[in-house]
Amino acid sequence: MLRGNIKLEDPERFTKPFEISKEKVTAALSAALDKLEATGREYGAKMPRSCRSRGFKYEFDDIYGDWDAGMYGGCYWLAYDLTGDKFFREMGEKVTELFGKRCEEKYGMNSHDIGFLFSPTAVAAYKLTGDEKARKIALEAARYLYEYNYSKEGKFIIRGWKSWESGTGCRTMMDAMLNAPLLFWAGKETGNADFTQAAIDHVATTEKLLVRADGSTYHHYQFNPADASPMHGLTLQGNSDESCWSRGQSWGVYGFPVAYSYTGADYLIPLHKDVSYYTLNHLPKDNITAWDYDFTDVKAVKDSSAGIISACGMYDMAKMLPDGCEAKAIYENAAAMILDSTIDTCTGDNGIDYDGLMFKVTGFAKAKKPESRHIEQIAAYGDYFYLEALARYYKHDFKAYW
Repeated sequence: MLRGNIKLEDPERFTKPFEISKEKVTAALSAALDKLEATGREYGAKMPRSCRSRGFKYEFDDIYGDWDAGMYGGCYWLAYDLTGDKFFREMGEKVTELFGKRCEEKYGMNSHDIGFLFSPTAVAAYKLTGDEKARKIALEAARYLYEYNYSKEGKFIIRGWKSWESGTGCRTMMDAMLNAPLLFWAGKETGNADFTQAAIDHVATTEKLLVRADGSTYHHYQFNPADASPMHGLTLQGNSDESCWSRGQSWGVYGFPVAYSYTGADYLIPLHKDVSYYTLNHLPKDNITAWDYDFTDVKAVKDSSAGIISACGMYDMAKMLPDGCEAKAIYENAAAMILDSTIDTCTGDNGIDYDGLMFKVTGFAKAKKPESRHIEQIAAYGDYFYLEALARYYKHDFKAYW
């Protein structure tokens, strides 16, 4: 499939230079760090349950939390990276130790989401402190991801091997674009070519089967349980099988630049352009994404996390493109616009008392209840990528942990 042909429908909107002020970023970061510290001192190393917040308050778990617990714990490593503050490091170390126990006990390890759990925690801890225990934890998690949650026949990261026989496990999804980086890192760290090749193959499978010709994406893709052959695209959290769930799209906008940073594969640049331009063509005028790109009106149910994840991905790819490249300027402008609007409308007082660092995060909002849940609330993944977006503008030599 020929990539790189998607055009911006309103090019002037994103080609006009836009900068977010250092003062605004600094103030937003200070407020986020204050909230993170307050929550950490109140709840310790407990993990919030995924999409369980009620009235903008987290429900904390006494054990390990859910798939996004790694991103909540990863906020402490981001905070330490930005401040050098002893409290944030201590919290990060407690979380990493907790995740080491999680890995030993194989708690929730039959999942495609292992990268979400261990890249922002154990990998981050090793990169920032050189902690060999953290490195060992991360490598063991990568081994488990490769051996139990990767289909060598189909060349994709699977939803969960325990559900393979029912058919639901024989599928991949856009989310796995942020789990493949754990394999990329482990391959680079150890020289194990199997890890690296698995990540390369998963990205290629995602491009071939999940990214449509117009730059939109399926959320899931189903394979035949008998032989792992491709069957059809579908969704779990999007509006319909043929719609484009915005957070699923954002994992591609973020994940393809990460893959490019490890491989330098030429096809990833036009591919990323397609998924990014589709995203921008469906970005509401207030720059806060709707939960599904079937909806572009500013009054649609929002999922601010999709926008902030995409902003990080576009910012990341822009750094790797040459000066004078049209897409580079567009990514830089769009990322700044999204972050600027997110600070204004999804953080601060706004009359809402909330635990997280940002709000208007939606799980999914299908018209038929009880399928709709977690509407414009808070979530750990929103917190993490909002803080990471701020980090990119506050510390220009910041390097992500994926």
